[in-house]
Amino acid sequence: MKNILLTGSSSGFGKVTAQVLAADGHHVFATMRNTETKNRIPAQHLTDWAELHNLQLTVLDLDVTSDDSAECAMHEIAGRTGGKIDVLVNNAGVGYLGLNETLSVSQMERMFQVNVIGPDRMIKHVLPYMHQREKGLIINLSGTASRIPLPVMGAYSATKAALDALTISYYYELASAGIGIALVQPGMFPSTNLITNQPVPANPEVTDLYGYEMELVRESIVEKYKPGPFKPEPIEVAYAIRDIIRAPSAFRSLWTIVQGGVKEQSVRHINQATRELVDSFLQVAGVVHEVDIR
Repeated sequence: MKNILLTGSSSGFGKVTAQVLAADGHHVFATMRNTETKNRIPAQHLTDWAELHNLQLTVLDLDVTSDDSAECAMHEIAGRTGGKIDVLVNNAGVGYLGLNETLSVSQMERMFQVNVIGPDRMIKHVLPYMHQREKGLIINLSGTASRIPLPVMGAYSATKAALDALTISYYYELASAGIGIALVQPGMFPSTNLITNQPVPANPEVTDLYGYEMELVRESIVEKYKPGPFKPEPIEVAYAIRDIIRAPSAFRSLWTIVQGGVKEQSVRHINQATRELVDSFLQVAGVVHEVDIR
């Protein structure tokens, strides 16, 4: 059994991942914002589900954009586990489908706060506990969007590309400390609330200044996020996270693509090229480190 801290557990990938990991025998600390207000119902649903199945799943309030909130949650988790925090899964995130100009600077900043600074904040909060035991695993949810910066997905892709870069750097840094880190890159999954929970654009009127083809692109992408037959299900991402946790560190991949679509092989090639670039620099510096990419 491992003690697992999971962010963004109120819906989508987070909710089903909390259930899959608890069913796999772990103690899951499923965190989300506003457990007493906006997310009271999903929080209670997870609690009731765990009690019904006699599983260890604890719902806690946590806002990844707040140092005070993160510190409070970490203090409670450490108290319940004796400081033994085995896995952090950074799932909390926010998306946006629309022209970059329609977002205000503060809205763009908010996206980076949730999707990039938030995961880094949580990493910095769990690392002292992992360093103490010289072991641990961090899993960041990115996306193939980090490699495919499509029109009307620029803001979202930018945050995921930043998270990718940060994670890769952490990978090499943490390897010498005995701590692992991995990236999960889902493709376009329906039922992830990317559309329903996206911010209301501050400057929608500028859309009229652009060609109609941008709206065609947006409609095409929106269609891919709508549930329907023969479309991937969020549980596939949950199973991928479960398998990463199960895998011995020597056999764990840095990148795991889940339902990457017709361009999945291209994403793999970009990942491979990134590996080669970083490894070649390290070799010049006298450091040899192999990264397994599958």
